[in-house]
Amino acid sequence: MLAPRLQKAINASRSFHLARVMSMRGPLTFDGWYPRDHKPSAPPTNEAERRAAAVKYGLRPEDYHSMDKDDVVKFAGDYPDLGIITYDHKDPYEAWTDRQNRRNWGELVPIDMMRYRGDRLTFTGLEAEDYTTWGSIVMCLRVLVPMALIAWYFCNDDPNALRWRNPAMPKQYPYDFYRAYPFDDPRKYPIVNYSFDLE
Repeated sequence: MLAPRLQKAINASRSFHLARVMSMRGPLTFDGWYPRDHKPSAPPTNEAERRAAAVKYGLRPEDYHSMDKDDVVKFAGDYPDLGIITYDHKDPYEAWTDRQNRRNWGELVPIDMMRYRGDRLTFTGLEAEDYTTWGSIVMCLRVLVPMALIAWYFCNDDPNALRWRNPAMPKQYPYDFYRAYPFDDPRKYPIVNYSFDLE
């Protein structure tokens, strides 16, 4: 017979058993909603299939347009072609369910939505005139030319080029120690006319 305290500990651990926790969390799907019902199927070939696909994706039949079958990048069965809808196309003052991405719960998304998030590309047409060839070249040169000038200024070998300090001559000695090194007496080599050549 187990001690009462040990039996109580075993019973407490059983209540935290994984199977019990998994059984308490409920079903993984809602009634009537199954992922298989929302997978793209074959593209519609007639008007009845087109209307059924529009109803499936929550669109009006006149708003439904399927993807081009020849587009090998974006073609996804009967998934609708919603066009390019960017983050900037959407009203910033609307009460979005997901404010960060300006999306509502259950909203259809374009198939290339990840390209046009708020931190990615945008095509509202308002900024199209900013992206010209010469505009891009000027934008690059506005960064590269000052960087090149600053690099040239700070990497210049001329000691007088850096104006924040006074130019300094090398220290002058009365004798030429370099000629006397290592065994001669430096007094044999007095410096008579000091060279001002800095190179």
